[in-house]
Amino acid sequence: SSSSAPACFSRRLALRSVSSLRASFGGGAMGCSLSSKKAAGAVETTLSPQAARAEPTLLALAQPGEQRPLSTNQFKQKVCSTKPQTVPLQVKALTYNLQWWSLYDQRSGNDGSATSLIRAAAPDVMGLQECEDVTRVMIEGGLHADYTAVQGPHSLAIVFKRAEWEMAGEGHSVVAVDMEEQFFSSRSVMWVRLVHKESKKTIFFVNHHGPLRVNSGGRHGGPATAENIVRSIHCNAMPGEGVIMVGTFNAQVGSQTIRELEGYLPRASTGVAQDGVDHFFSQLQMLGEENLGNGGSDHDALAATFVA
Repeated sequence: SSSSAPACFSRRLALRSVSSLRASFGGGAMGCSLSSKKAAGAVETTLSPQAARAEPTLLALAQPGEQRPLSTNQFKQKVCSTKPQTVPLQVKALTYNLQWWSLYDQRSGNDGSATSLIRAAAPDVMGLQECEDVTRVMIEGGLHADYTAVQGPHSLAIVFKRAEWEMAGEGHSVVAVDMEEQFFSSRSVMWVRLVHKESKKTIFFVNHHGPLRVNSGGRHGGPATAENIVRSIHCNAMPGEGVIMVGTFNAQVGSQTIRELEGYLPRASTGVAQDGVDHFFSQLQMLGEENLGNGGSDHDALAATFVA
């Protein structure tokens, strides 16, 4: 637990919380007023089951036919624009669903099996799903000496190497709600803008855990969920930034959600666990991919290296 951390932990880890679990929406559909902040604060846990079940009644999510779709040209003109060629920068990204209820709640971290895997992979940036307490993960694996963690809503977290990268912004937005018959919570994307200290290149890194049922796209369907995701990116990414989106999308290749997303950002890599619901999307060239094993989870940790 966080109480076991050394006295200097809050300074060294520089853990930032996302205090508001809902974005601001305009006109009954997703707009560009998204929650974003940079200040440090206390770690937040996920919503209680009661609060999570009540939350969908408060959401104003884009639904089919509610607004004019964001065209792929609009998206690509901003998000997929390119800057003049400079010295290439390799960025190793990781996505990992920790299956928290089993690996941590029931097995108490399984002797650090997941964090040992992360430490050996040594990614520049990672997106964690089903991560209810990223502080615990960082301490357990001794990662807090080298990494900064950002705890997001709905058990999402992003972690990056502190020595090489600095955070220039963060945010999140609710993009979907689980189907009633398999309801756990609303679903979000969270993002960070990372600046490489030496080259000054920026990466817009997005983490997502998609709605249930698998391949349903959630309560409003795959096209609406994909629309909400790409609008969040379009509203917040800056022209010329390298966009890397990772996560457990709860959608397989060929589903409506994935097909819609592929129209905006190329799908770079897909895992095999759970019949392939973990993905990387990016307009950047991918140099290589690696399946690192499950580390005790029911999902594999996946790594991919991109050129920015």
